[in-house]
Parts: sequence; structure tokens; C-alpha cells
Amino acid sequence: MKKITKRWAAMGLTGAMLLTGLTGCGGSSAQDTAGASGPKTLEIAVLTGMAPYTYVDDAGEFQGYDYEFLTKVDEKLADYEFHYNSVEPDAAAAAVQAGTYALSCSAHFVTPAREKNFTLSIPNCYYPVNLISRTEDNFKTFEDLDGAVMVPNPPNDGLYVVLHQMAEQYPDVKFTQEEVSNYVSYADSCRGVSNGTWDCWFGGDTMFYDVIEQEPMDNLVCSDPITCAPCVVVINKDMTDLRDAINGAIAELYEDGTLSILADKWLGTDVFAIAEQTGALEDYSQYLPA
Repeated sequence: MKKITKRWAAMGLTGAMLLTGLTGCGGSSAQDTAGASGPKTLEIAVLTGMAPYTYVDDAGEFQGYDYEFLTKVDEKLADYEFHYNSVEPDAAAAAVQAGTYALSCSAHFVTPAREKNFTLSIPNCYYPVNLISRTEDNFKTFEDLDGAVMVPNPPNDGLYVVLHQMAEQYPDVKFTQEEVSNYVSYADSCRGVSNGTWDCWFGGDTMFYDVIEQEPMDNLVCSDPITCAPCVVVINKDMTDLRDAINGAIAELYEDGTLSILADKWLGTDVFAIAEQTGALEDYSQYLPA
């Protein structure tokens, strides 16, 4: 069992500081620390506060679907050894882009910015998207959002991208959503809908139920999934060999049922079955090692 070491990223670091100040040493730490005779040590960003995908528990240990997924991938990749670091969500993207970390994995959606700035894996998970609203509204379909005030998201956020992609399919549905530069936490999203700040959170039922288990909000209701978005590993742009190796590992973990087992354990349902029902499921067989 590999020893896990945690390094907290400073909350005050800005993206500009990460991009300009860490590029030199980050590139070498991610790729070149191992000797020629052994596996390469890769610095991995484990995002905090993203339960049930990645988080640190009360004992200071990493937990979550994506963290356990990464440990399974690590076991399969003999050429690499993963070293895990606790990183604030707002700091992770710039640090991976700079090379401080080789990759980040925590329910990351495919977005235009990520496609431009990183290399992306095939889906390692799927995110069923639900509507969380007050009981008196009980939004069940996208059409119900006409006139609603949505929980805000940064424009580069995956949920923002999926929401506005769906809006293009429903041009008659007019909702409002403030654009913000920082993420609104899952708990704050639920609180804001509950207290009337917003009408609806375009989010996931797993996160919703995780929040209300800790902080009951009896006036909220969650719809059935209205769409399903693929989630991917976000990898430094220069590490295409790592991307190919991870893709092969993902395909194996899907084919042997491990990903479905992890989804049942951490997410409470087999999201791969939901992806298949909605037509979003990737053809993993093409990525299996020869």
C-alpha cells in the first residue's frame, strides 16, 4: 500500500501566481523525479470539499469516488507512482496547467476551456444532473425553469456549460443566472434555494443528499435526472502518454465492473447504467490495451 502524503495548497494563491511562479519546478516534479530504473512519481491534485468525489475526512484521510478510482488506476500503471496532494478547488486548474500537478480528478465535466488548456481522458464517471428546488415549485423538467432564478456558476464550470447547452435546445425557456468568478459550494447552493435567494440548483442528487444528510432542509426536493454529463480526468497538456495509459486503465476498470462498484459505493447508484439509458455511455472497448 502506497504511503499517502498530503500537502495543502494555500488558499490565497491566485491563478496568475501559480502559472508564473511554479511552472519551472512544477514541470520537473510531475514528470522527472523518478530514476530511469523505477516508476515516475506524479504529483496528483486531490480536491478538497468535493464529497462524495474527493474530500478529506475527519481523520485527515482522503476519501471519495475519484480518489479511490485514482488508487485503482495507480495500481495498474507500473510506469507511474501517484503522490496525492490536498488542493483547494479554485487553485487546482492553474496548478495542473502549470505542471505543479500532473492531473486533477473530481467530477470534472468537459468544457471548452478544459479542451483547450488540458488533455482529457475518456469518461471515468458520469454525472446525472437533477433540479433541486423548493417543494412548492417541484421542478421536474427543463421547461419548468422558465422564469426561474438559478444558482450561479462560473462560466468555465461544467454545470454552467451543460445548463447553457441545454438552454440552446430549449430557446423558449428563459431563466436568469448571475455569472460569478468563484464556485458556490454544494451546501451554499442548497441553502440559497431553501431560503429563496435562488429558485433552483442545476446539480446532482448525490451531492444534494450528502448535504441534507448533514444539514436537513425539509423544504427542498430533487428531481429525477434530466440529463447525464461525462466526467473526465484533467491532465497537463504535455502528458499525452499519461492520458493514453489512463484511458487504458479506465477501459479495464469499466469492463471488469470496478467503476460500477465504486459508483454504487460512493454515489449510491450505478451512474454508468444511467449513462447507458440516456445514450451518453462511452464505447470503452476501443481503449482496452492490445
